[in-house]
Amino acid sequence: MRLLTSISLSSILFLSVASAETTMCFKENHKDMSTIEEINLNGGVCKGDKSVKDMKRDGWNVDDIKITQTEKGTNYIYVFKKDEPKVATIDEAALETKILQRLEQRKKEEIEIKKREIYARKSKSGENLYKNKCISCHGEKGELKARGVSRPIKDLNLQDFQISIRDYNLGSYDRGMAFVMKPYALLMDDNDVKNVYIYIKSINEKKEEAKK
Repeated sequence: MRLLTSISLSSILFLSVASAETTMCFKENHKDMSTIEEINLNGGVCKGDKSVKDMKRDGWNVDDIKITQTEKGTNYIYVFKKDEPKVATIDEAALETKILQRLEQRKKEEIEIKKREIYARKSKSGENLYKNKCISCHGEKGELKARGVSRPIKDLNLQDFQISIRDYNLGSYDRGMAFVMKPYALLMDDNDVKNVYIYIKSINEKKEEAKK
């Protein structure tokens, strides 16, 4: 620690203001050197409320000290410095990549939510149609052979289901109980067919999950 050259107490306030992380505090005419670090200092950040020990606890370091003898005791002038917080280095490219990844993930999540909402609406629409027109012959979950002859709807994939309804509409399928099914098939457009299929698929998936 180096000793300060001659300095007047009037310059203390200037130095304290000049640097936010540097301040000076002083004590005049102190009698006992052994207690100087426990006595409240004047000036600077100390303002008569903080001792050297208090300043150290607050993160200040003693950078310089000037000690002069007077007829009435000893004058102490302390220069305190506080280390400026280090600014973390930001990798802008990495940060940008991370932000883009989060945005992309959020976009995927939003798309997935919309898909589930659409699926739920289609399933509900299919449920209404199925319960009003189909359930009596095909069973609660599409598990029955209508009139004992047709394939259970739950065992069909979407393409098979679409082809079956199309054939009923076109009259391509006219065997067995086709005449019973045709009026209902004529009431169904492509969206109705998909919605009924989604509904049957959803309730059978729930049934399988319940078994696990």
